[in-house]
Amino acid sequence: MQTASKWRILVVCPTEWERAAMASGDLQSRYDFALCGEELCDRVGLWTALRFSVPRFLDQVTAQQRDRGIDGVLGTGDYPGCLLSALLAERLGLRGPRARDITLLSHKYYSRLFQQRFVPEATPRFEALYPRIAPTLDYPFFVKPMKGTMSLRAQMVHSPAQLEQAVALSLGERLGGFVLLRPFEALLRTYVPDAIPARRFIAEAPLRGHQVTVDGFVQSGRATVMGIVDSIMYPGTISFRRFEYPSTLPAVVQARMSELATRLMEGIGFDHSCFNIEMFYDPTADTISIIEINPRMSYQFSDLFAYVNGMSSFSVQLALITGTPVSWPDIQAPERAAASFVLRRFRDARVRAVPTQQRLDELAQTFPEMQVKILCRVGQRLSAQTQDVGSYRYCIVNLGAPSRGELLARFERIEQSLPFVFEE
Repeated sequence: MQTASKWRILVVCPTEWERAAMASGDLQSRYDFALCGEELCDRVGLWTALRFSVPRFLDQVTAQQRDRGIDGVLGTGDYPGCLLSALLAERLGLRGPRARDITLLSHKYYSRLFQQRFVPEATPRFEALYPRIAPTLDYPFFVKPMKGTMSLRAQMVHSPAQLEQAVALSLGERLGGFVLLRPFEALLRTYVPDAIPARRFIAEAPLRGHQVTVDGFVQSGRATVMGIVDSIMYPGTISFRRFEYPSTLPAVVQARMSELATRLMEGIGFDHSCFNIEMFYDPTADTISIIEINPRMSYQFSDLFAYVNGMSSFSVQLALITGTPVSWPDIQAPERAAASFVLRRFRDARVRAVPTQQRLDELAQTFPEMQVKILCRVGQRLSAQTQDVGSYRYCIVNLGAPSRGELLARFERIEQSLPFVFEE
């Protein structure tokens, strides 16, 4: 229960974004944070994954925390953070999304079944792919893993030969996928005994148009859309260049997207958590289609909302798990803009130099609203990190500005001041 002055929060598999948010003075004054599952963060080795047991982890953490007055459990990482936090909340009798919802929504095929039921008009054609069985969808179509993240191995295929290449996994990938997804598949089978394995692929009809992310939350069964973020690609690719807020889509289109998100998440029964739903708007056909549902807070966008709306989605997630009523503020200044910029290369390279902490501190004095996350290490090849098809992320810069024009100008100055050096 809440102490005289602070809520006690257990943070599961804390990400770098969560650690930065927890360090803020405002949150430090209202919450005490305890951490668990740090060994499962970032790039998990096969040996760690082989030894990891979900039941044992839940038993150990529950025993440690049951009598410590924990008020809420938080986990925003895609896998396994948000899933383990839901399971722990159930064990400890605390608020949180149902583990069943997190599990099924994290599996592309079962998530599509939810969409087909509650928002059929926004659900593209889809089917599970099986070895040696030809798909019924016409080429071209989009292929991605049933359980994936950050667009890994997601790509368009135009022929049977391209499909065969897209779903072909090396021995290391097959072994790694089997080991890393084993806890997820074990949990999945408790809800769907004959479940389609998460290591399989799904085929989906191609979508086009203006891509966005609809971010929101559900509290006590009622959904609220916080805002819509534009997803802007590097030209001619499906690699994200930046995520820009607020969206530039017409207000009537944004209202339709918000209605779809509300109908879907309330229909599923999702509760006590943030969510983000990726969508396409096709202006030619005037249609909206769902790309996928992420049953968690988008930690990468949290400070974008703080800059434009005056409240971070991290603060919202903390309120949801402690039962504190949330009143989401409207945009405080319509001319304000914020974005999460993704720095990429389209050829692999070895990292020879990255910005020092001193350099980042100097930049922060000029741009105090800036956050920089360096995703690579000196001596490492970019391909050693988890990447999507065809490009290599090496840094993320989150930034706010009084206007969209100033936002882009500030980022250009920051990018030129980040001394990354690569050797191809």
